[in-house]
Amino acid sequence: MQRLLTAKRQNTAIGWLFVLPVLLLLGIFSLGSVGYVAYLSLLKWNLITPNPQFIGFTNYSQLFSDPYFWGAVSRTFLYLIGTTVVILPLSFFLARLLQDRLRTSRFFRGLFFLPYVVPTVASAIAWSWLFDGNHGLVNLFLRMFHLPAQPWLSNPNEALFVIMLLYIWQFTGYFVVLYINGLQAVPTHVYESAMIDGATTWQKIWHITLPLITPTTFFILTMSIIFSFLSFDQVYVLTQGGPAQSTTTIIYYLYEEGFQFYDIGRSGATAMVLFIFLIFITFLQFKGESKWVHHQM
Repeated sequence: MQRLLTAKRQNTAIGWLFVLPVLLLLGIFSLGSVGYVAYLSLLKWNLITPNPQFIGFTNYSQLFSDPYFWGAVSRTFLYLIGTTVVILPLSFFLARLLQDRLRTSRFFRGLFFLPYVVPTVASAIAWSWLFDGNHGLVNLFLRMFHLPAQPWLSNPNEALFVIMLLYIWQFTGYFVVLYINGLQAVPTHVYESAMIDGATTWQKIWHITLPLITPTTFFILTMSIIFSFLSFDQVYVLTQGGPAQSTTTIIYYLYEEGFQFYDIGRSGATAMVLFIFLIFITFLQFKGESKWVHHQM
């Protein structure tokens, strides 16, 4: 018995030895970075003065009293809700169409996945050409049907909508592939039993497919929320937060404070608020996972 315990301890020690380099890198480049940003959020510093001034939680109090910040928060939630409520059912619908193993479905899977592997900056530049207010293809299409052209990216009521469309176009293919994997993991005998019982297609989807792919849905929902909060390139390339701050999200507000106004303390405070909020949202999701996610087939 003593030999077994000794061998187990040795194996445990060897295992920790193998993962130690990864843990050190994770601690330095992840946890260390978070700690440094938390420290910067307590300073008044513009990157130029050699001696930053420690001001405690003043940056946080100023941040929470800034209506511009709360406007960025509201637009971020609008962006999150608008993209998520579209991308989840759309991805599931397309996955249902493409889940068979025909050669044509493989071609369309690659076609839908292509926007995800295209660099975001390149996609945003192409999107700016499509939605150009003067010579964009979208307005050209509208004129063909004698409809008025729209100033898509210069209208505060339309610019955020265009960015949301770009996000949906870019990430739908990625989520479709995830849904296809989830659908193919559903046992076929469950559908066969339902067919014997006379279940309709809608009943099989509602009572079998959707419950059994809830782990995939949970993962997609989590990733969609994180991607929405961290969408920066789309805003930077298409609108740079305009017009009239109508597309300024939290992540772009963070960029403006740090790299346009050189207020490193305010930028660090924004980063910490975003970090804590994402942890809180993820915690709530995992806390409620057991109530609707079914891991047993």
